[in-house]
Order: sequence, then structure tokens, then C-alpha cells
Amino acid sequence: MSKWLTRFGRVLAVVAALFLGLYLIIYLWSLAMPALQPVALKSTPDPATDYDEAMARIDTLVAEETARGDLQPLCLPFALTHGQKTARAIVLLHGLTACPHQYRELAQLYYDEGYNVYVPRLPRHGLADRTANALADLTAEELLSMMDPALDIAAGLGDQVTMFGLSLGGNVAAASGQLRGGLALATPVSPAIGLRFTWPGITPALTRIILGLPDIYIWWDPINKANFQATSGYPGFSSHGLGQIWRLGLAVKTAAAESAPASQSQLMVTNWGDPAINLASANDIARAWRSNGGDVSTYRFPLLPWLPHDIISTDAVGADTARTYPELIRLVNEQF
Repeated sequence: MSKWLTRFGRVLAVVAALFLGLYLIIYLWSLAMPALQPVALKSTPDPATDYDEAMARIDTLVAEETARGDLQPLCLPFALTHGQKTARAIVLLHGLTACPHQYRELAQLYYDEGYNVYVPRLPRHGLADRTANALADLTAEELLSMMDPALDIAAGLGDQVTMFGLSLGGNVAAASGQLRGGLALATPVSPAIGLRFTWPGITPALTRIILGLPDIYIWWDPINKANFQATSGYPGFSSHGLGQIWRLGLAVKTAAAESAPASQSQLMVTNWGDPAINLASANDIARAWRSNGGDVSTYRFPLLPWLPHDIISTDAVGADTARTYPELIRLVNEQF
């Protein structure tokens, strides 16, 4: 028994040494790359004064998006409303490579609960040319710029507003929780900050490397390539785009550690089975919000039955929206 324990201890020591060596290599490599530029986190609200103004802004936006001529019709922003301002409104932000169509079913369910619902299109998503690699030019600043206009519209749709976002959209939702005064609830769902099964402290170095190297286009499914998720998103993503998403997430994480959240309440939702995002980073944001006086709730979907990173899309591999949708509706409803 003692020999077995000794061998096991040696194996652990070797594994630990390998990981420490790997992290040291990554850190030193990152020093050869350009430093990450800070993201200027700020909110400049211009809220719609009433329902009619909010709808006018939506109509103008949809007309402009349609006139571009380069977007998938399924990916245009949309709203589901009750014809007047309601007690609650919700903004739903899609994930990386997806588009507003991702929320068609969940948006209807929130509408049925009495919400007015607004689903914007995030920058460089939803193009008809699905393999154009438009995300290579995405920036953290572009993503952040979506926050205020979306919430300004929602201010005219509901007395109390929730900003809900998955993954990439979760980073913008987290930013709204940190920055947007008067926001009733920020609900980041699996915010995309770093990689699963890595030490969160290495994410800044990884981000610096990803942005410092030439861009790489990465297929979600290397076998099916362009045929992947053909109805609602791109079949792959840009490494530089991913780096910018992490850059925004890291900026929000730093801000959360330094100051209190401006929103009234915060709900952090994660998933034990998520193979993509760094759960520790999501935990760190929620913990920082709480320690700085935030009204924070958290929920984590259990490991079994397993769920994928994308718990919203009905066509995601492993999706079980019959389980996730009711839970997401319950979690948001309970905050009011």
C-alpha cells in the first residue's frame, strides 16, 4: 500500500511539474506578443422614453439591417411585444457564430410569460456568406458598443429590464451588469472567458498569444465543415475574434474585482458539463460582484444528464431545450 501511494505521489508530482512547465512556457511566449490594450468600459445611456419610441428604434434598425443586403433574413434582429410597455422586458444576446434566430423558441416562451422581448444581432454575425470569416475583424469595443443601444430600446419596452446573454453574449450581459445603472437584472450565461480545464490566471497570456499570432479559421466540425449548423450561424470562427471576446471578458472580470456592479441584480448561470468556458472565471465575477455589494444569484446545471456549451440552440449537438428552457425561464422569473 505504501509503495502504491509513493508511486501515485510521484505521478502527481510529474503531472504537476508538466503543467507548471507548460504554463511557464505560455507565459514567457506571451511576453513576445504585443501587450493587450485596455478596454474602456463605460455606459452612456440614451433610453427610449416610451413604447412607441422603442418600437420606432427597432423598426429603423431592422430597415437598416435589411437594406444592407448581405445578411441572412433569419438573422435580422426581431422583437416580440404585447403592443404596449409591459412590467418586464428582456434582451436576448446570441452566442459566438450564431445570430438572433438562435432565440426564436426561447424568445416566444419569455413572451408567453408576459415579457416584451428584443433580440439584436451582434456585430459581424448573421452574414449570408457564412464562411467569410468576418469575425476576424471583431473587436471587444464593437461588442461593448451593442450594450447601451439594446438596453436603451428595452427601457421603452418594460418597466424592469433583463439583459440575458449566452457565451459571447454572456460577456456583453456581464458588462451590462457591471456598468448599466437602472438595469434590473444582468444574466450572463456561460460567459466566454478562457478555456475549460485551464488555470484562469493563464487566460490573459493565452489571449495575448492568440491576438499576437496570425488569425486562424477554426471549423466547429472539421468533418462536416461548411454544412455545420446551416440554419442559424457560421460553421467556424476566427481565433482573433475569440481573443477579442476573451479580452472583453477579462476587462469585465477586472472591473468586477475593483468596483460594485451598477445593475440592481445579477444572475450568473453556468453548466458543469460545459466543455468550452472557464468556470472559475465565471465564479470569480460572481464572487467579486457579491463581495462588492451586488445582489447576486448563481445557478449551475448539473453534470448529468450532460449538456453542451450551447444550451439555447435547438440544433446544438447534445442540446436538451426541454430541460434548459424551463429552468432558464424559472431562474429569471424568480428575480422579480
